[in-house]
Amino acid sequence: MPKIVDHDQRRRELAEAAWKVIVESGIDGATTREIAKEAGYSSGVLSHYYERKDDILLEALRISHTNITKRLDRELESLSGLAALRAFCYDEVPMHAQQARETHLEISFWSRALVNDDLREVQRAESSHWRGVLRGLIVGAQQTGELVDDDPDMIAEILAGLIDGLSVHALLYPERYAEGRLAAVVDAALDRWTR
Repeated sequence: MPKIVDHDQRRRELAEAAWKVIVESGIDGATTREIAKEAGYSSGVLSHYYERKDDILLEALRISHTNITKRLDRELESLSGLAALRAFCYDEVPMHAQQARETHLEISFWSRALVNDDLREVQRAESSHWRGVLRGLIVGAQQTGELVDDDPDMIAEILAGLIDGLSVHALLYPERYAEGRLAAVVDAALDRWTR
C-alpha cells in the first residue's frame, strides 16, 4: 500500500527548514541541498514542492510573518492605549531569542528583495500592514490621553525607523544591548510623546 503523504505538511516542513537554515547560514548559505538536509529529505523532494529556490525562501518568509502576527494578536488582545503600543514596540525589536531569529530572517531578505519583485512585494505588503497596526496603536494611545496629539503618521514613521535601526544594531552589535537596553531605548522614545 503506498504511503499517504500530507503535501501541505511537507511543504511547511520544508519551508520551516529553510527558515532555520537562513537564520543559521544566511540567505546565501541556504542552498536547496542544505534546506533538504535540514528537513530530512532529498533535494529531489524539495524540487517536487518548489520550482525555484526563491519560492521556498518566500514561503519561509510568509511563515515567519504569520507566526509574528499570531503572537502579536495574542499579546495585544488584552491591552489598550500606551500599554498596547509599548508591547508592540517591544515585540518588534529582538529582545528575546525568537524575535532575534525572526529579525535575522527578515533582514536577510532585505538585499534579495531589492532585486526580486516577489520578495519585494511581500516585504512592502508586510511593512504596510504593520505600519497600519502601529499607527492604530498610536491613535489608540492618543484617544486615551496617554500620548500627545501630534501627527500619528509622523510618530509611526519615527517609531518604525527606530525599530528597524535598533533591530539591525542589536544583531550587529549585541554587546551594546545588554538585557533591558532595547526596552530602555524604546521607552525613551515613547516618553517623548507621553503626557
